[in-house]
Amino acid sequence: DYKGVAIFSSDFTRARETATLFKQLHNHQQIPIYTNDIVLETRLRERYFGELNGGPDDQYQKVWDLDCTNPNHDEFGVEAANCVLERTTRLVTELDELLSSSSTTASSSSSSGSDEEQKWKVILVAHGDVLQIMQTGFLRHEDAARHRSLEHLETATIRELILN
Repeated sequence: DYKGVAIFSSDFTRARETATLFKQLHNHQQIPIYTNDIVLETRLRERYFGELNGGPDDQYQKVWDLDCTNPNHDEFGVEAANCVLERTTRLVTELDELLSSSSTTASSSSSSGSDEEQKWKVILVAHGDVLQIMQTGFLRHEDAARHRSLEHLETATIRELILN
């Protein structure tokens, strides 16, 4: 059982549009929404690809190939994969603390009769590379070098990640 849904989204248009669909669906199902709205979060923005931004998508492979051997590289002026991992991991940690605080949880009786804290389910709406890199943190990889070896996230894919 959970208290409701907390929707955090990149402030970029495509992510906001997807987050709005999630909000509408949960409102229709009368599921409580944290703050009654989508929370825009700049740390969910797409990875900055430097001089490759706005160019053909096939150019990103050059960056990903370098990521495999050096996740700290900034070739082409790109944001390093480990920097993306650090900002998204920090965000998830902060959200876990925020949403676990006493002001945002409720008590309910479990079947055994003891009180149990209800948690917010969290939906993070972001961009492919950011989410691929963030997954490496959930999988406890030591760095972001292997992010492209993970199962590819297609557009509007839902993937459950559990913070332990």
